[in-house]
Amino acid sequence: MSIKAKAAGDARRVKKYIYDILQFNYPSKVTWTVNAIIITLILLSVPVDMIESVGDVSPVLKRAAYRLDLGMSFVFALEYALRLVTCTEDPRFAKPISGRIKYMLTPLMLIDLFAISPFFILGSGLVRALRVFRIFMLMRYTNAIQLVNNVVSEKKNELAICGAFLLMLWIWSSFMIFRVEHPAQPEAFKNMMDAMWWSMQTFTTLGYGDLIAVTLLGKVITGITVAMGLILFAVVTAVMTGGIVQEFQKYENKKKTPPQI
Repeated sequence: MSIKAKAAGDARRVKKYIYDILQFNYPSKVTWTVNAIIITLILLSVPVDMIESVGDVSPVLKRAAYRLDLGMSFVFALEYALRLVTCTEDPRFAKPISGRIKYMLTPLMLIDLFAISPFFILGSGLVRALRVFRIFMLMRYTNAIQLVNNVVSEKKNELAICGAFLLMLWIWSSFMIFRVEHPAQPEAFKNMMDAMWWSMQTFTTLGYGDLIAVTLLGKVITGITVAMGLILFAVVTAVMTGGIVQEFQKYENKKKTPPQI
């Protein structure tokens, strides 16, 4: 075997080793240690952000929090890069370019990207606020996201029907309230955008009070919109709850099933 081929083989083994560690494929001391460090840093980022938000905190503590945040950001960025480099070990992302682009667009990788973006972009406000996505990185270490994904996949037809009814309710109530309330209070319901905002806060029962119906017909439309919104959201909740219960039952049945030898 040539030196070049041996080096390529060693690189491939190292790549697979790193991939298995990051994906927790084969539990070992190294795997547990690496993932424990990452989880600890994710949890530690919360109090660090809290320290930086306090105005009268000690400058020494604030500098320490800033340096710690910089170090954590570097670790998260390194983890992101390693995941991107090694993702081709997964058959779904085997192609060097298109596979990595596809992997970058997966929900967890998008969360990682938002979480590390302040490390690359200097600024404050919204950019630094993106650090809140770090806490969502914990979803990688739980089965919750897989559970939700399975439920949505199983109940996609029911959820699509509920979504269609919600859309129809939104459009119908917006159109009706605008036609009824615009002549009575043109300053409040200036256009259809105002009516759509009213409809959204009404069928979600938020009711901020900035837009309210004053006519009798408008109040009737409001009552219908609230009632239909409650019914549809209750249906969505029932669908999702039923799906979650089914997934838990599948999991329990799988645990009870003896392994095939």
